[in-house]
Amino acid sequence: MMWTTSSKKDEIPNYPPQSAVPTFPALTRAEEPEGWCRRNHKNKPQSNSSGAAALIFTSGGMFLGDPGPKAYFTNKHLPMSWFIGAIVGVIFGAIICNRIPKKLITCFASLLVTVSGILLVADPRSLDALLAARYINGCALGLVFPLTFVLVGEQCVKSLRGMNAAAVGSMCLQLGVFLQIIYSYIWPQDASFDGAQMMGILSIFWGFLSFFMAFFLQLESPIFYLARGQEEMAIDILRRLQRPFTVTHETYEQLMEHKHYLAESREKTLLQSAIIGFPALLKLSFYRVFSAASSCFYTYFAFSYAVSIAFKYDATWAYNVYGFLAWIGTMIVTFTIDSKGRKTPMIFGFFCCSCLCFSLAGVLNDEFSVRDSGTMTVVMFLMMAYQLFSGISTASSSVYLTEAFPLAVKPYYVAITFIAEMSIHILVIAVHSEPWSYNVYDLPPYFYTLGGLSVVFFVVAIAALPETKKNTLRECLAKFRKLVNCQY
Repeated sequence: MMWTTSSKKDEIPNYPPQSAVPTFPALTRAEEPEGWCRRNHKNKPQSNSSGAAALIFTSGGMFLGDPGPKAYFTNKHLPMSWFIGAIVGVIFGAIICNRIPKKLITCFASLLVTVSGILLVADPRSLDALLAARYINGCALGLVFPLTFVLVGEQCVKSLRGMNAAAVGSMCLQLGVFLQIIYSYIWPQDASFDGAQMMGILSIFWGFLSFFMAFFLQLESPIFYLARGQEEMAIDILRRLQRPFTVTHETYEQLMEHKHYLAESREKTLLQSAIIGFPALLKLSFYRVFSAASSCFYTYFAFSYAVSIAFKYDATWAYNVYGFLAWIGTMIVTFTIDSKGRKTPMIFGFFCCSCLCFSLAGVLNDEFSVRDSGTMTVVMFLMMAYQLFSGISTASSSVYLTEAFPLAVKPYYVAITFIAEMSIHILVIAVHSEPWSYNVYDLPPYFYTLGGLSVVFFVVAIAALPETKKNTLRECLAKFRKLVNCQY
């Protein structure tokens, strides 16, 4: 049997020119394995865009970790001031978050940080200047708090969203606390250049650097432009958020995902979005409350009291280790949260925190033990360990703030969780005993309460909080709607 072949000549395919922009839908293709360093370099503009906010968080951490003058412990208004300013700032920040360009808000907050530093440098021994600086700095952090987590969630690729959110919201804040602890305890008390002036110099530096990073590196959310019908601007933003700065198939894939996310949000009224996001709001508000309780006045007092009994003389190293462990706990989670997930460090951290809290409560419940140097040495090391595991357990909360809430109510719900966190700090300052040394008798019930909260959140982390590693924002929202999330 003979086979015949066509004599028709093969047609030359009409390929598009190399400069042509690919049209959507993009072709399905197998992605090559990509290492962490290469992936991070490719998406570096996304972390650069939130770099200005990271510096503002670092400055806020310094004020948060400032032990302050002696009046700090006798005048309750002074330690409350930073938290009150933060609440005022976050209210305005939530209202204007999606109404004006976020770059303008960040630049203004950077100027507020600079002004707070100038006040400290100009008059470091004035309580009025310190009070004003604390209000202004707290307001600056509050202003950028909602927009930071909105931006990180909408700009970052799903494989790096966790790292960027935890780096800004947890690691940079604790870095500021650590830096403040380092120099405040080694600074000579009789130095002509006051320690408050040093904090002012650093705040001015953070403020100026943050302003320039916001002006030159911060980009708007692509959803901000899509919501206004400016698709070309959204594509340009997506192009500039990855290296090299060219339009690719991946650019259009991200554009379509953002369109679906925006379309699903517009299908619901504001009230429906608020109801859908309410369970996640309750979970994360309580989560942030635990974060505040684990780093509030009583935690610091328990450690400083133990150090004063165990080491009556120089114990600067103890404070440095204490601050370092709190920071390193968040750092460990920051660089592993996109590979190991959100739930694993959270569950492990809550379990360890509960064990340490009940141990501390038992030791401090004996009125003779609180005056024994050997016992207080044990308490000191337990508090160091507690700071490490507290950082591990709470870092995931920053990531969840970028993922948990519907688009229409996200800045407002993020602000509510922040207000709940700041309110705990204010409440603890308001109720602590005076004189200062009497607070040692409040420590056992405090740690029993904190241990109970750790157990509750250990269960909640297992059963109710979802694993959102490498999920899109739409997939995260679907998971947060469920009351039970036991899957990893």
